[in-house]
Amino acid sequence: MKKLIFTIVCAFALVACGGMKVYNNGLKELEARSDKGLGMSKEEVVALMGDKFTTSGQQQSTGTTFETIEYQDMYKNKFIFNFENNKLVKWLPELKDKK
Repeated sequence: MKKLIFTIVCAFALVACGGMKVYNNGLKELEARSDKGLGMSKEEVVALMGDKFTTSGQQQSTGTTFETIEYQDMYKNKFIFNFENNKLVKWLPELKDKK
């Protein structure tokens, strides 16, 4: 019985860490680029980071389209990507006030 419980706990831990691996690999690849990924299309970012994102803002102004998408990992950390005319112009982790 103890072996079964241990196996289940280990399997759960491996599955839970699997989602983080995608974000970590994608973020590492962006960081490794000399331009930090700036200029990539939204489709390229999604190919790196995965399709589990939310659109947190989208607007058009004088012929320019602005869009912000967010990824959230299992620890509730958010990674924010800002696009202008479908090109990445800025990305950053959401900073939380740790009081």
